Amino acid sequence: MPKLSKPKIDIKTDKTLKFFIAFATAIVITAMFPRTETIEADYTVGMIWGKEDLIAPFSFPIYKSEPVYQREVQEVRNRISPAFDINEPKQLGKLNWLDSLSSFLTRAKKVLDYQNEINKEKNLPEEKRTTSEQSLNGIKAELNHAFSDSDWNALYNIVYSTSSGNLFDNFRKKLIQTMTQANNKQIINIPKNTIQSGKISFIKNKVEETIDISQVRDTLEVMQMLRNDYESYFRNDELAKIALKISGKFIYSDFTYNKEETDKIIASVTDAVPRTFGIVRENERIVSKHDPINEATKLKLDSYYKIRNEQMGGRDFWVQQGGRFLFVSLMMFLLGIFLFKMRSSVYEDNTKLILLSTIILLQCLFSYISINLEINYPIEYLIFVPVAAMLLTIVFDSRLAVYTIIIICILVSAIRGGDYDIFVPNFAASILVVYSVRDIKHRTQIFISMIYIIGGYIIAILAIGLERYESFSIIKTQLYFAALNSVLSPILAYGLLLFYEKVFRVATDLVFLELSDFNHPLLRELASKAPGSFHHSVVMGNLSEQAAKEIGANQILARVGCYYHDIGKIISPNYFVENQLDSRNKHEQLNPSLSAKMIIAHVKNGIKLAEKYRIPQEVINFIPMHHGTTLVSYFYEKARSEEDPDDTVHDYIYRYPGPKPHTKETGIVMLADSVEAATRAIEDPTPAKLETQIDEIIKSRFLDGELDECDLTLQDLIKIKYSFLKTVVGIHHHRIRYPEQVNEE
Repeated sequence: MPKLSKPKIDIKTDKTLKFFIAFATAIVITAMFPRTETIEADYTVGMIWGKEDLIAPFSFPIYKSEPVYQREVQEVRNRISPAFDINEPKQLGKLNWLDSLSSFLTRAKKVLDYQNEINKEKNLPEEKRTTSEQSLNGIKAELNHAFSDSDWNALYNIVYSTSSGNLFDNFRKKLIQTMTQANNKQIINIPKNTIQSGKISFIKNKVEETIDISQVRDTLEVMQMLRNDYESYFRNDELAKIALKISGKFIYSDFTYNKEETDKIIASVTDAVPRTFGIVRENERIVSKHDPINEATKLKLDSYYKIRNEQMGGRDFWVQQGGRFLFVSLMMFLLGIFLFKMRSSVYEDNTKLILLSTIILLQCLFSYISINLEINYPIEYLIFVPVAAMLLTIVFDSRLAVYTIIIICILVSAIRGGDYDIFVPNFAASILVVYSVRDIKHRTQIFISMIYIIGGYIIAILAIGLERYESFSIIKTQLYFAALNSVLSPILAYGLLLFYEKVFRVATDLVFLELSDFNHPLLRELASKAPGSFHHSVVMGNLSEQAAKEIGANQILARVGCYYHDIGKIISPNYFVENQLDSRNKHEQLNPSLSAKMIIAHVKNGIKLAEKYRIPQEVINFIPMHHGTTLVSYFYEKARSEEDPDDTVHDYIYRYPGPKPHTKETGIVMLADSVEAATRAIEDPTPAKLETQIDEIIKSRFLDGELDECDLTLQDLIKIKYSFLKTVVGIHHHRIRYPEQVNEE
């Protein structure tokens, strides 16, 4: 028994996936809510408390503001003396520094003398020489000092190029004298300017002692002192540099900074800094209705909400999250109902639902970031809701954009802890920007929208601020951030639109407008190889665009659909009558079924060409749908007239494969295709003849059921008819006959 194959799941329309998209979106948005109690009021110093009197339901401490607390902590840190360790082994080395330095200088003189002997014997035969470079390198190695060859050469040239034989002795005496001065104070290994307390501490004989930093030097200070002294004394940069290099080897730190111990001391002391400075008793009034909020009141409010948040247990948190999830799910449900009832094309396409979800999630993410950034500025005005409004309008339509923006504004405010004060400015700016891009004609039009955005924000911010008696400084700051939003939003929208067009392969009106350019390779090829079909498509475009405008359909899509509906005729253009420039008809030598096959093939050829040139699916749909499942009637009737009595003519051979038009735009183009071709063939076209012909075509397509699957109503068909008639009459109007023409006739 053959196995039953499982039906393939269409991911694009799968209902389970629709539920998952909505569920996942709700979960992610819920996770963005603050993990604290919902803020009951957005309050700042200077605002008027608009709610009822707030009475403390319990006693709680008043917390210091974060800047005040951090300042006190820093003051305590600055009073702490850093901990140091005494360097006993190095202390011993330091006591012997003079012997070590003297020994080093003696061996250095030996190197120089040996170098001098080598130079004297340089011209002697090798067998008579008593010195060698190898022996010299061995002596240098014994010094164990980071002296380069250039340092040795410089020192040698200075010592042996002078007439004074006591130069090296003076060099030795100066180093010992200067180093003695450098070592008369104790040395620490960190810069003194990093010690704010002015003292250092250390343990000596199990007893903590402190000394003032004026009694010590740091290594950098010692080295700078040595550098200044040597440069002043020697007046020779090379010699001063070498002296400093030698001295650096004999600088010892008496104390080494103990970071770990210091951090422990700092932690213990700063932890003791109190975070609170007062208390609010149970039943004490925190703030009264209509009272201005001052610094003290704000600290009480902050402390009250902080304590309430801390009192929430794990069970309370999950109950709260459950409520938030239900709230977000309600928003998703309301949006889903709208799409199901009013925008079925979006509801049925899971790709569009995912795109819609990402736009909503992006705005919620902006809201989440704004509440988690600890910045004392109104960054809620940098939640780029106008970006969502522009994207939704351009990608979908203005009505869907307005409905979705309402949902987004509610969610954005909810994520900010119930900050519904931001709802009105975001909504006002977004609604205005919808109108600015509703009939977008080119991409740069996006940037004009910044005027509408800032206009919406200014009106809303001023209205709310004046109504609440907010200070001018607060209103001014809000306007600054709103202005920044209005500048950045078009830039973000422009970039995101390109991203969505590439990733989701969405075809916006901007894409359609770009496809309407006659310089597109396909249209250029159509005009070159099938000029009659190209002209037919252009005329159809005018017919369809006006008709779409009359019934509220997408007129840009209708026009572009006309331009590309017959691109399949590029393959064999001479088999179509509009492209036959001479009187010969190629179908005269073919039987009707083969002729029908050649005609019908332009649909399949057109789809292949469109896919090759990555034409959007919305435009490709016009190629098969403009014929639907109609008959190639001319060849069907010809076959029937030539039929052998014993044969049967099957109409499916002469019928286009479909599908039937699914949208208003494809339905309009189907009618426009027939109307343009039929009215062009009328001799002496008069308005009455044209109207009769248009009536017959629309009636025929309607009765044949070709318009059953699109949204065209009878009222739409009437409007389409009169739109076609008006355009066709304009095309076929009679020209005035001038006297010269009459005489010629």
